[in-house]
Amino acid sequence: MSKKNAFLIHLGASLLVFIVLLLMIIYVWYPAPYFDASYRMKWITVIAFVDLVIGPGLTLIVFKPNKPSLKFDMSVILILQLSALSWGTYNAWSVHPQMNVFFDNQIYCLDQQEIKDAGADDNLVSIPIPERLTAILPYPETIEQKHEYLKGSDSGITMVYRLGHLYEKPTDDVVSTLGQGQRDFMQVVKKSEWNQQQWNKFISGYKAINSEWKYFGLNCVSGKRTAVYDTQQNKIEAVLDIELPFGWTF
Repeated sequence: MSKKNAFLIHLGASLLVFIVLLLMIIYVWYPAPYFDASYRMKWITVIAFVDLVIGPGLTLIVFKPNKPSLKFDMSVILILQLSALSWGTYNAWSVHPQMNVFFDNQIYCLDQQEIKDAGADDNLVSIPIPERLTAILPYPETIEQKHEYLKGSDSGITMVYRLGHLYEKPTDDVVSTLGQGQRDFMQVVKKSEWNQQQWNKFISGYKAINSEWKYFGLNCVSGKRTAVYDTQQNKIEAVLDIELPFGWTF
C-alpha cells in the first residue's frame, strides 16, 4: 500500500467518525436552540482537528511501505488519536444541557454534574433536552421558604444549583402565567444597534410579533442571552444574542 492510499483510507475513516460525532453534537447533545446558546463550536473544532488533521497527518508523515516498525508506529498513532478523540468527545458530552429550569424570570440550562449537585429528580431529565421547560423552581412565598432559599446568602443563580429537590414539573396552568405583566421588550431592542440587528434577524422569519411570546434571560454555557418563549405552545421559540440590562425586571 502506498503512502497516499494509507493517508486517504485513514482520512476517510476519520471523516466518517467525525460526521457521526457532529450529528450527535448538533441533534442530540445540543439541539437548537441550545447549540447556539452553548457555543459548542469549540468542541467541534477540537474534535475535527484531532480526528481529521492529527491522525491522518501523522499517517502521512510516518507511513512507509515495508518499514519494519510500521505496525507499531501505526498502532501508536491510532492509540493517540483515539485517546485524544475520546477526551474531546467526553468533554463535549459531559457539559451538554439535560435540564432547563425556570426561576425568577430566568431559564437555566443544567448539565449532568449540575443536576447531580443540585439534588434534582432524575425523572425531570430529558435527553435530548426539549424546547419545552423541563422544571420550575417555585418562587418562595412563606417566611420559611425564603429562609431556605436564602441560606448561605446565595444569589438567585446559586439557588437554582442548590435547590434541585424543590424542582417541580411545570403544568399548563403555571406555564400560562409565566411572564405576566412584563415590560415591553422593544425597550431593550432599541437600546443598541446590535440588539436591533439581532431582533430584525429573528423577526424576519415571522409575519408579526406573537402576543404569547415572553422574554426571559437564558443562562447556558455561553453566558446570558435572551430566550423568546411561547407560553401558549410551552416552547422556546428562539435564542437572541441579547443580554438583558442589569436591573431589568418584569
